[in-house]
Amino acid sequence: MRGSMVDIVELNTLAETFRATLSSSGCSRLARWLLGAVCASLLSLSACHRNEAQPASASPASEKSAATCDPDPGSGVVSIPAGSLTLRNVKREIAPFQLDETEVTNARFATFIAETGYVTMAERLLATGEPNGSAVFRRPFNVHGANWWVFDDTASWKDPDGELGSHEPLPREPATHISYPDAIAFADWAGGRLPTEAEWEYAARGGRDGWEGRGQGRHNARDANSWQGIFPMENTGADGYEGLAPVGCFAANAYGLKDMSGNAWEWVERDAERDRDDKGLIAGGSFLCAENFCRNANPSGRQIQDIGFSASHIGFRLAYDMSPEGDNARKTGFEVVE
Repeated sequence: MRGSMVDIVELNTLAETFRATLSSSGCSRLARWLLGAVCASLLSLSACHRNEAQPASASPASEKSAATCDPDPGSGVVSIPAGSLTLRNVKREIAPFQLDETEVTNARFATFIAETGYVTMAERLLATGEPNGSAVFRRPFNVHGANWWVFDDTASWKDPDGELGSHEPLPREPATHISYPDAIAFADWAGGRLPTEAEWEYAARGGRDGWEGRGQGRHNARDANSWQGIFPMENTGADGYEGLAPVGCFAANAYGLKDMSGNAWEWVERDAERDRDDKGLIAGGSFLCAENFCRNANPSGRQIQDIGFSASHIGFRLAYDMSPEGDNARKTGFEVVE
C-alpha cells in the first residue's frame, strides 16, 4: 500500500461499515465473528499507516479516562433473599445469604495483607528465586498471530500492569491478579466465603428469571464495564474506562449489587461435581469482554480456570452465611444494605 491519506480514509470507511454491520440485529453469530476479524485487520492496517511506531504493549489499565462515579461505592453488604435458580437443567434452592456490594478492593485487600503478612501466589518465589508472576493483557500491533497475554514475573495485585506498565493500583479499584487460594485466604480472614456458582448467578440476576440481554443469544450486559470496539485492536472506551473501573461506577441491579457483570471476573466456590483436578470457575466476565470476543460480561458469564492462575482481569467478592439473627460478624467494617 502507498500509505497515502486516501488509503487511510478508505480503511477507516471500510472499518466503520463493518462496525455498523456487526451492530445489526440480523447478523448471525458466525457472521459477527468473521466480520469482526476483518474489521480488526482493517483497523490494524489503518493504525500502522497513521503511526508506524505505535507502541505494541499499551496496557488498558494505564489508559483509564477521567470518568468519575459514586464517591463512596462498596460501602455495604447486601442481603439476598431466598429463592431458586435453574442451573444446567437442575433447580437449585437458594437460602438467604449476604454478598459484598462490590468486588473486593485494593484498599480492603491491602488491610488483609498488612494484618496477616500473606503473600499472594503471584508474589511467591520459585525455586530459581524469581517471583511466580501473573498474566497481563497487552494490546497487540495487529491480529496476525497475536498473543495478547504476557506472563509477567513482576505483576501482582500491587503492580497490576507489571514491568511495562506505569499504573498504580487505585484504592477503589478491584484487587486483581488473585488466584483461588488467595481468595480463600482472604475469606478465612474476613469471616466470609466465596459464593457458590448458583448463589452468584442468582444474585447477579437481581431477582429476575433471566437477564436483560441484547436480543437473542449471549451478549455483554448494557450497563457494565466491558470492551467497546473490535477486540483486541480497538477499545473506544465509550463506557468511560478502557481498563478496570473503580468499583461501583455502574448501576446496581435490583438487589443493590454493583459490577456483577464486567469489570473483573470473580471466583466462585469450587464444586466437587463440576470441577476436576485443579480447576475452578470464574463468573461475570471482565473489561476485556467484547461483542466480537468473549461476550461473558453478563450474569450467566462463566469460564473454567486453573485455581493457581491469576491475571489482570480476575478478582472476587465474598458471601456470608446468615446467622439466626439475620447478620454475621465479619471483618468488613461495612453496614448491611437491606
